[in-house]
Amino acid sequence: MWKDLVRVFIEKNSQLNLSAIRDAKWIKIKHINDSIELNKILKIEEWKSVCDIWTGGGFPLLPLAISSPSVKFVWIDARRKKVDAVNDMIHKLWLKNAVCKRSRIEDFDEKFDFITARAVAHVDKLIPRSYKLLKKGWFFVLYKQYDDEEFSDLKNLCKKYKLKIIKKHKYCLFEWDIERVIYLLKKI
Repeated sequence: MWKDLVRVFIEKNSQLNLSAIRDAKWIKIKHINDSIELNKILKIEEWKSVCDIWTGGGFPLLPLAISSPSVKFVWIDARRKKVDAVNDMIHKLWLKNAVCKRSRIEDFDEKFDFITARAVAHVDKLIPRSYKLLKKGWFFVLYKQYDDEEFSDLKNLCKKYKLKIIKKHKYCLFEWDIERVIYLLKKI
């Protein structure tokens, strides 16, 4: 299935410039492997609903939907071309558990068990805007480049929004890669 995702992504990316990464090898490493790194720390198939916000070119939404077919995935973005592009990729990959919806996060009123956000915005913008979408007792999953200042901001936001840092999973995708981190935050 990963080969199909790479093929469909390359095709769509050539039309719309969803990512600067165009080589199949690097799409697999930097987009797919990064997206499914979450599978190393959580059992996603036990989730019911996931909202991926500002997913860009379909990551982590598409790899997570492929690897967890029993989970409902919704992606929210306000940009029509990206929503149309990702919905087209969902259709071409025959994914029945994922859909993209065009909306501003502030205007969306559905609630989810999990919210994922991969390299989209600094936490001071991300958490206040998306907090209301998360059910109490459930989790934010933030894919970030590790940064001490942003981590400090995250700790302050956790106090303000009654979130608890459950896990801080640091990793690199390849030998000379930047240090990445996945934060798992629980809404308490």
